[in-house]
Amino acid sequence: MGFLRGGPLGAVIGGTIEHFLAKKLQKKVQDSLPGIIHQGEFISCLVIILTRVAMESGPLNPKKVGVIHKFFMKNLGYGSPDLKQLDQLMEEVQSKKPDIDRFVEEYKKSCRDNYNLLLLALCYQISLVEDALNDETQSMIKNIGLVLEVSYDKHNEVREKYLLDPFRTPYHILELSSDASNDEIKKAYRKMASQYHPDRVSREDEKTVQKAHMRFLEIQSAYQELGKVRKI
Repeated sequence: MGFLRGGPLGAVIGGTIEHFLAKKLQKKVQDSLPGIIHQGEFISCLVIILTRVAMESGPLNPKKVGVIHKFFMKNLGYGSPDLKQLDQLMEEVQSKKPDIDRFVEEYKKSCRDNYNLLLLALCYQISLVEDALNDETQSMIKNIGLVLEVSYDKHNEVREKYLLDPFRTPYHILELSSDASNDEIKKAYRKMASQYHPDRVSREDEKTVQKAHMRFLEIQSAYQELGKVRKI
């Protein structure tokens, strides 16, 4: 909780946490989302993450804010004073543009992994409100899923609900199933890295060399991503 109260957002987050620690609001969260251990931090991190995702495709406009308001009104019974507190935090996030990885980690701790898929679903909702799901936003949401340690299969299930194509995962790139062992991943990487190494086509035309280079980089990136996920 310490880092939430420090840094550029410290004062605003501190006020938000204190506001949402009121007994009445704590009960609303407990009734609707049981199992959260740090409610003030959970609410603050949720708002920060959703605001940053919404900003990735352009300014935070009333329609995007409306998605956040609707969730808190419908699911937690928040009224105007509570929404004003959220708005203050959203305005500060727009000003400071903080990196969100730490807030995703704190969200994960606060809800003890019970509402990780909820966060992903809300990220897609706020991004699709104006068909604003660009490549940068999708990349940000994908990274949120990785920090939350949501499996690619589970993440793709969320995408399917919003009629989105599944992510092309590192397993797809390395031509492996998601239950492949670490040794199988290493073996596939070595084989494909050798097969698509640019040196193999160095005497070919520029287009062929460029294509091989891009494929090689894709293979490297896939292996590095799995290395983080699987602790290879």
